[in-house]
Amino acid sequence: MSALGIDETLLRIVSLGALAGALLLCGFVLARLGEDENRLVAGLRERFVFGIPWGTAIVILLVYAIYYLVQGGGKPGGPIVVGFRSWSLWYPESILLSSFTHASESHLMGNLFGALAFAPIAEYAWRHYPENREDERMGDWWDNHYLRIAVFVLAVFVVGVLGSLIVPGPVIGFSGVVFAFAGFALVTFPIATVLAILGVQVVRLVYRSVTDPWVVAVSQEQFVRPWWVDVAIQGHLYGLLVGVLLAGLLLQYRGRSPNIRHVFFAAVVFTVSRSLQYIYWPLGNERYVLFQAIGTAAVLVLALLIAVAVFGEERMFISRIDLRVHTAGAGVLLSLVLALAVLGIPYNLVSVDGGQELDDGIEVRDYTVTYAENVPDRYASSLNLPVYQGPSVNVSGVIVASDERNIWERRIPAGELASQGSATVVLGDATWRETVRIQRTTWRVTGGNSTYKVFGQRGDKPRQLFASEPAIARPVIDGSRIAIQPAEDFYNVAVIENESVLGFEQIPPGGENVTVADITFERDDKKLIAVHERTAIQIGRFER
Repeated sequence: MSALGIDETLLRIVSLGALAGALLLCGFVLARLGEDENRLVAGLRERFVFGIPWGTAIVILLVYAIYYLVQGGGKPGGPIVVGFRSWSLWYPESILLSSFTHASESHLMGNLFGALAFAPIAEYAWRHYPENREDERMGDWWDNHYLRIAVFVLAVFVVGVLGSLIVPGPVIGFSGVVFAFAGFALVTFPIATVLAILGVQVVRLVYRSVTDPWVVAVSQEQFVRPWWVDVAIQGHLYGLLVGVLLAGLLLQYRGRSPNIRHVFFAAVVFTVSRSLQYIYWPLGNERYVLFQAIGTAAVLVLALLIAVAVFGEERMFISRIDLRVHTAGAGVLLSLVLALAVLGIPYNLVSVDGGQELDDGIEVRDYTVTYAENVPDRYASSLNLPVYQGPSVNVSGVIVASDERNIWERRIPAGELASQGSATVVLGDATWRETVRIQRTTWRVTGGNSTYKVFGQRGDKPRQLFASEPAIARPVIDGSRIAIQPAEDFYNVAVIENESVLGFEQIPPGGENVTVADITFERDDKKLIAVHERTAIQIGRFER
């Protein structure tokens, strides 16, 4: 039975039937009453083999297959993530695959929806069947539609791998290529691109309705990071710029010019809808600063540069050196790509070494998994150039490192582990996979303070990775304070008077008690209660 008191199978049938009926009704009415005034269907067949964007379909299927067959998406613990980020040129597997792998199923589907929206427009502009003037320049071999589909797919692979090489930071995901599709589309067909931005929201809604016909939501506490922190702006910017530059070359080759106002409008709508304005800087330990006004100004200027770069008229910018407006705009965009490369390529060449925080970690082949607090981010600070030094940022949480692969990543923030209590770290690459289970146990004492231990488990026996400082409860009993402190086997309860420890004992199992310095401590399930004379007060609560 569902939460509504209705049989779940019946509810699913009714829900999906209603959705299918609505879609069929809309399609039938629009097909009978609407007219193909712009020859959309005929235009698709003129440009695509059988009217289908085969390059887009091939790319989407390949990315989907990589996630489930190579990364292990859908398996317990989720996909392998850390092994597929673009860490280093010395780890070529990550460079080749990082742009086509994803951190989660939602990450995958978000990028596939983006590809579904913008890639067909880019492929429509590219065409499977060339125009006559192209035939004259390129020869009969260029008329082969299978070759042109292959060139489209190959271009996707090249743009993805190039992004892994030059984009700063260990990025993962297809979004750089999706932004390249969008950049190509908004230059060649700006109005269609704006419509695609809106249309993809409807497609997302239909997909969610099919996969989850109804959702039961429950209020709960959870660890929430600013959502814009997980946006790889540098990768998105790279893809957008590359797509715009490639489209500009194609239009120049074909002797065509888009409407500059349409391109500017489409660029503004796209960059804002895809959050390129969220420019931020990490301050360490889950603190960030967002430069909101600067980010808004940046996307407006970027949209203007995009529009100017594809401006078709031969209008002069600096007549003395015969510099045209569109050439200057394209030069600025190309300079931005080169600026990313100037920072990104050195990052892909440096060597990253772990620190003392890895000494007691769990080793899985060449990986090490551990937990540490307030330690330097070794990857972020590894770049040390005469004109630039990597930021010094301290982090806390579950850390995964590999000297062989040049990996150092805070995989799970300390706050997230504290909120969830446990997590799974998936290690491996395209040839193997293994998991390490991370668990945190906590005693939260009266007064809001807490003490905790973090364990890692590979196989049957858990291993302690971290123990925090003792937590002192606020109540005073017979002139003494009560502390709970991590111990080798479990936790101890201690009685403190004038900063001297009067005694301590291991916290007993449920239903039992111990006495320390004339104070009896009783364990009532997850509660620890202190009893002295005729007074009983809760000292702490155990959280697993």
